[in-house]
Amino acid sequence: MKQIARASRSLFAIFFLAGCTAAAGGTDDRSGGSQVRDTGRGGASDSGLSDSTDPLDTIDPLDTTDPGSGSDTTTDDALTDSALSDSSAEDTTPDAPPLDVDSDAVIDGGGVYDDATGDVAPNPDLCPVSAQVPTLCVAALASEDAARLCDGYDNDCDGEIDEGCICKLGEAQACFAGPPGRANVGACELGTQVCTAGTGAEHWGPCERGRGPTTEVCDGLDNDCNGCTDELFGCSPDVQCPGPGDPRVPDGRPFTDYALRGGDFFGGTARTWSWTVTGGPCDAILPTPSYTLTGANTQNATLRPLLSGSYTVTLTVVDTDGGIFTCTWVVQIVGPGVRIEMCYPESTTSDLDLYLMGPGFTNPWYPSRLDTFTPSPNACSWANCEANIRGVDGRVNWGYPGSPLDACVGGPLGADWRLQGFCTNPRLDIDNNLSEGIGLPENINVDVPNNGDRFRVMVQNFTGTLARPIVNIYCGGRLTASFGTAPDTITGYRGSRGSISVGAMWRVADVTATVDAAGVTTGCVVNAIHPPGAATGYYITNDDPSF
Repeated sequence: MKQIARASRSLFAIFFLAGCTAAAGGTDDRSGGSQVRDTGRGGASDSGLSDSTDPLDTIDPLDTTDPGSGSDTTTDDALTDSALSDSSAEDTTPDAPPLDVDSDAVIDGGGVYDDATGDVAPNPDLCPVSAQVPTLCVAALASEDAARLCDGYDNDCDGEIDEGCICKLGEAQACFAGPPGRANVGACELGTQVCTAGTGAEHWGPCERGRGPTTEVCDGLDNDCNGCTDELFGCSPDVQCPGPGDPRVPDGRPFTDYALRGGDFFGGTARTWSWTVTGGPCDAILPTPSYTLTGANTQNATLRPLLSGSYTVTLTVVDTDGGIFTCTWVVQIVGPGVRIEMCYPESTTSDLDLYLMGPGFTNPWYPSRLDTFTPSPNACSWANCEANIRGVDGRVNWGYPGSPLDACVGGPLGADWRLQGFCTNPRLDIDNNLSEGIGLPENINVDVPNNGDRFRVMVQNFTGTLARPIVNIYCGGRLTASFGTAPDTITGYRGSRGSISVGAMWRVADVTATVDAAGVTTGCVVNAIHPPGAATGYYITNDDPSF
């Protein structure tokens, strides 16, 4: 394992909060080195960073056009997908999506979602017809692709989103699990779905970490998302649950305390308070949570997230009369720029290392297949990208400016970043090497990429034993691609120990940043990397250090 200058590390977390309901009742040495701030990029220069493939756009729910299909291209003896995701456009999802001119007529009701809301017509005295939001469900479709409705919505309200639509393995898109007209109304908000294959053809997986309509309850929130709140006779809510966009639940940031204040939601006299958190995709496989929750049984709690993404927080209050009130809502944990996160269930016993090759560089990951202790100086890694530099070549430098201290000082090596005075770009916040970190995810940040800069993601299995990592790619705070999640778990990922040779390497994807004129990362184009001659599958090699 790799010896670390600092061993202390806190666990934090990413989380989402979605809607509300109220109810009653052994170590391997890698020598240290001094910190160095380089002033020039060095090595190869930027060239031709834009992809030559036709991008398969990430589907924004506003877009009701046919996304088409991309063609695969051969790159460095491995096939890369046509662009999995191009999320350069800002999310301008309307209250209701426009209907395709060729689709069937709108039908009454919410299809399968009527069961979730009780299929009860609103009382016009409490919810005037003029205030009611239509479902915009259309008649049953054999394929939403054939109807040119590949848009992240369940247009025919049959419980399936974008059935028959083309997607690429690992691609992520915004989605809504409810009648399309009810998206972003009341408690309802968009989730995310990932393109999966399993043992069959690639297709869109379930829409997760969002919220669809539920039965209306007396809690200060429009639970059934019909445009009216608490349309129940005699309703006088003791709790005020938040929905999407509520200023009481703003976006958070990795490595930053997120305040949970019970008094913001419950104004009565409480006997007990309880906070719970459900994490995102990495928390489903990590042996320990990727967050800390302080004060879980008090009125005010503090959640400290480590990763990006969407997580669920639930507040349960019992008042002095024994009444039980519950709110559940969604909050985004958002990091700027391009952020690559890697986690794996074997993280308490195995050492996997996350690498990111800089823009314009295509050199081997290691000068020799027999030496993992001297990785390429052009790739961000454990050796040259943390607060403490352990490699012999000094700190990696891709020519980017640093970020303010608040972007990294809350992380496990915050004290060391403070000594440096700023956060470098790129940087590795965590090296789960079984010494500095145990049971933790790893992540690499590039807060300020340039438009068109392309990076390659690679994971090296230093321990060599069988592992099943997941890699999530966030661009501009949005999940753009996810690789290794079930049912598409990586297999056969094992090889020689890193102390002997470079062993097993997984070349995951190429990521091209989309940055606007103001320098804000608005999305990425992600190209999955496949084995040579293959149009699908994960590209894993053994003792091959090539790019």
